[in-house]
Amino acid sequence: MFEGISFLHTETDRPITSRQVSDATLKSGKYDPENLANSEFYITGSADAFRPVPITDYAKENLFYMQAFTIFHYGKGSYTRRENFHSYLILYTYQGTGHVEYHGKQFDLKAGNGILIDCQKPHYYFAAEDWTVAVLHIQGPLAAHYSEEYDKLGQFIFHEEASGRFHRYLEQILEIYDSPSLHRDLRASHAIDGMLIYLIISASKIAIQKQDVPRFVQQAMKYMETHYQDPISLDILAGLTMTNKYHLSKQFKFYTGFSPNDYLIRIRIDQAKLLLKTTALPANKIAHEVGVHDINNFLYLFKKRVGMTPIQYRNSTDYIL
Repeated sequence: MFEGISFLHTETDRPITSRQVSDATLKSGKYDPENLANSEFYITGSADAFRPVPITDYAKENLFYMQAFTIFHYGKGSYTRRENFHSYLILYTYQGTGHVEYHGKQFDLKAGNGILIDCQKPHYYFAAEDWTVAVLHIQGPLAAHYSEEYDKLGQFIFHEEASGRFHRYLEQILEIYDSPSLHRDLRASHAIDGMLIYLIISASKIAIQKQDVPRFVQQAMKYMETHYQDPISLDILAGLTMTNKYHLSKQFKFYTGFSPNDYLIRIRIDQAKLLLKTTALPANKIAHEVGVHDINNFLYLFKKRVGMTPIQYRNSTDYIL
């Protein structure tokens, strides 16, 4: 796990509390002053922190970017209480149990459990026992929208083994930031975007399984997932589901976070990415295979969605689909 990634290991010989933070510390630049000013915490144990990475002004204004990543080995009773911090937090448990209070609800984070939190909203988490947890802070212009779409689904906790796709995204993000490379900010933003969309899609599937999503929306999703190679229009989906197309479009966006057309494009581009990595088919052939018969439109959609051309993606080291 995180092989080849450099971390700074620190251990506490006594509890670290928010009361110990002086004005001089706030001004030192060592810690995020907004975070410290809006947090109350009590920490024992140790931590493995990813080294701070300078983020360009362009990235902060236009892209997703990582603010901090740390693996905390919290001692029992450690806690953080926070609000009004401009950040989005993902907690993911490796060992032990953490307790989280967020959105007026209470959750236990056991091994393999994670949660996405908007740090501007009041939240509280503590170690119910010794707790090893990944703490990832991210930000970006679209982060608030993604967080709202995730919260809207009501599936606050996600569960996945450390060998799963979420963790592969996490490792990829750290690998990108760990060494200088061309277009590092763009590549990191693409990986973070993929991670967040993956969490939203996973939460939406759970919501569907719980029958929270209307049947006609489920039917439209299923049809696009299995017939994406065919011509599909809103009129076709409305006829298939026997629903008014304007009502279908509105409800589809409400429950999935995507318009029907955006959902179809994402399916087609994800299938194209898979074919680019697993076959030698040329891009124009792949475009037809996924249902986009105008090669120029395919190239435009692919670059807009992925941030690079199909050939650049095929030759890249990015392995997350």
